[in-house]
Amino acid sequence: MSHPQERICEFSANLTSPFEVEGSLYIVSQNGEILSFKDNQLKNEFHFAGQPSSLVIDSSGKTFYLADMAHQSIFARIVNENGQEDIHELIKEYEGQPLLGPHSLAISEQLNSLIFTDSGPFGETSIENPKGSVFMIDLEDKFVRPLALNCLAYPSGLALSTDEKILYVCETCKNRVLRFVLTPQGIFYFSVFATFQGRFGPIACTVSPSDLLYVGRYEFSQLSDEGLISVINTQNGQVVENITLLGSPEISGLAFSTQKSNILYVTENSSQKSCIRVLIQTEEKEDKKGIKGELNASFK
Repeated sequence: MSHPQERICEFSANLTSPFEVEGSLYIVSQNGEILSFKDNQLKNEFHFAGQPSSLVIDSSGKTFYLADMAHQSIFARIVNENGQEDIHELIKEYEGQPLLGPHSLAISEQLNSLIFTDSGPFGETSIENPKGSVFMIDLEDKFVRPLALNCLAYPSGLALSTDEKILYVCETCKNRVLRFVLTPQGIFYFSVFATFQGRFGPIACTVSPSDLLYVGRYEFSQLSDEGLISVINTQNGQVVENITLLGSPEISGLAFSTQKSNILYVTENSSQKSCIRVLIQTEEKEDKKGIKGELNASFK
């Protein structure tokens, strides 16, 4: 099915981690520029001296959390009422061992926690060296606990369900998505949720307002000229649709708009380093086989 899409902005360096707050779309450039896109204008919001790979912002809009590959750390940037900023390192190691390099972030308001994947640079934690991890930081007492420790092959994108009780993690080099389920006892148990065939592997994911899982499946541009996003029913793990993006195989980030639930933002880094806006209309209908997602899109 063809979904209307528009390339809304381009940049000179690789882009990733779109994140919308109060109508402003923030995008991470891996040269250290944190960009914002609003009213069809792209501007440099601030510069971070490192190689940022992901960004999330708390509900107040004042605290920015940045994952950084260069420093192998996660930083918090807080802007006070006078517009002054304070940047400090939140985590750099676990039990005396340095992080490999955090890839992606997710924030849970209910748990008051920051969750991140620790993969190292692209290819470092591979099938032959599955040493990647998933961690959770309590933002009040700064306690860090592993959800999966030194056992994953390039863990990358992650997303929380709408009720924040399920965490989805892309394990790129094994071409699959893992599901972490939070029990009433506060323990996360995980298993394989979806396995793909073809392409290099899933690298970004996000959950729609209707609780469908959208998975961006990365492929090298010399092997394909199309991007692919698989839409998964979170109740049964079945793919209900594949969305193609022309000329955009090297997907790096996905996020739904917080203002309009039918807008999906995609960052992509093949021939053009850009952000794409895809318009999606979701209808869920019950049939004899259960719940089936039917997706249609149109510019309105």
